[in-house]
Amino acid sequence: MNELTAIVFKVESLNTHNGPGYRTVVYFKGCPLKCQWCHNPESISPQKEIWVVNKRCIGCESCVQVCPTEALSMASEGIKVDRQKCTGCQICANVCPSKAIEKLGDEYTVDQLFERIMGDKPFWDASGGGVTLTGGEPATYSRFCIELLKKCKKEGIHTAFDTSGFVSQKVMQELLPYIDLVFFDLKILIAEKAKQLTGQGTKEILASLQVVKSFIEKYGAPELQIRTPLIPDATDTQENLNAISVLLEKNLTGLFTKWELCMFNDVCEDKYIKMNQKWRYTGKKYMESDLKKMNQFQEKHSNNKIEITGFVSR
Repeated sequence: MNELTAIVFKVESLNTHNGPGYRTVVYFKGCPLKCQWCHNPESISPQKEIWVVNKRCIGCESCVQVCPTEALSMASEGIKVDRQKCTGCQICANVCPSKAIEKLGDEYTVDQLFERIMGDKPFWDASGGGVTLTGGEPATYSRFCIELLKKCKKEGIHTAFDTSGFVSQKVMQELLPYIDLVFFDLKILIAEKAKQLTGQGTKEILASLQVVKSFIEKYGAPELQIRTPLIPDATDTQENLNAISVLLEKNLTGLFTKWELCMFNDVCEDKYIKMNQKWRYTGKKYMESDLKKMNQFQEKHSNNKIEITGFVSR
């Protein structure tokens, strides 16, 4: 039997935003959604990739010379990557003397990744922290995640799972016994708009949420937190937010501990530059007046335990 492996693009220690205490956050590569505002564009493809930090490039063209598929070329602004030709072999990153080319994605076995995260155990023990699996969509590697979570639970490690919700009901049911905290994204409830802006509808997501609800009603766990990214003229409309609010009030009262509204910011724009991609939200910003509107929404829907995060003052 082939050993389970997964592609991970980052393992972050001492994170304080994805569960209690200090967290070791594992970012899995691959997502079934293609949200137009995605703040981790490197997470969408499940394949290994590269990106280029052209300010580091010294123009030696070593990468161009070794690329087996001729996916790299030198332009006036630096190295260009033809994503149609690039196979993610990452040979170019290995030979780049200035580290201008960075790898996106490393392959791990369950044991290798568990050994890596266990190096952070002293921080979890001191802070009441643990491990958070995110992405992308960690359930892209469902069997891998189940085995990793099992190992964590055997060691008494607090586990959190951050999901887009686009997960089969069967997989969600199999994951839940090993999770202490679920971060569940509810981005857009209007199916047609969701399809347009994320590439997928809402049927599978709502069915997955129902599985989480039923599990909590039966077992009293895991903890559930709802997350909604606030995106200008996409998810932040009164129609969409009201629809989510009604869903929470009618179906999840008493079953979730927080509804986090994470306000859009443009700190990810540099990622698109490094991936030679255009970002449709360039120049978009939230102002103090937008924060005020969200505060008013928070006050109006106080029963839904709303917390507003992510605002960057301009």
